[in-house]
Amino acid sequence: MLDEILGDYPQIKVIDYLLMNPFAELSKLQIAVGAEISRITLNKFIDDLTVKQIVIRNSNSKYHLNLQSPTVICLNRFLDELNKIAIEEAMNYADEPYDELSDGELDEIFDENSPDVDLMQIENEILTHEGYGIYIEEVNENYVLLV
Repeated sequence: MLDEILGDYPQIKVIDYLLMNPFAELSKLQIAVGAEISRITLNKFIDDLTVKQIVIRNSNSKYHLNLQSPTVICLNRFLDELNKIAIEEAMNYADEPYDELSDGELDEIFDENSPDVDLMQIENEILTHEGYGIYIEEVNENYVLLV
């Protein structure tokens, strides 16, 4: 949520990810994947976050959010306020009319008599279309990938 307001910067993405996972102990790779940045990019500033006491590095080279940091406390308060605003905005839409469907209309949407879908056939069509040159076949109740 922070990146929506403060910008799509790697540091913001990492802090936002850690704020969303405040009790997790994470490796650099886990942080990079979770924040959707490269590990090389994370390596450029993870030490700065540690020096600024936003994150703490454990003896096992895992990182976690420093919940005692004044910066983290303020960021959490800021996120709380943003969430309150988002909830208030969502409540404005709660009173909007909605479509009421009859039982017949619901039956059409959730038709129990709809034809079964052959998922293996669909998978093979996708694999063929994408040009992978492989397909899936069922052999003795197991699925086998064939080239």
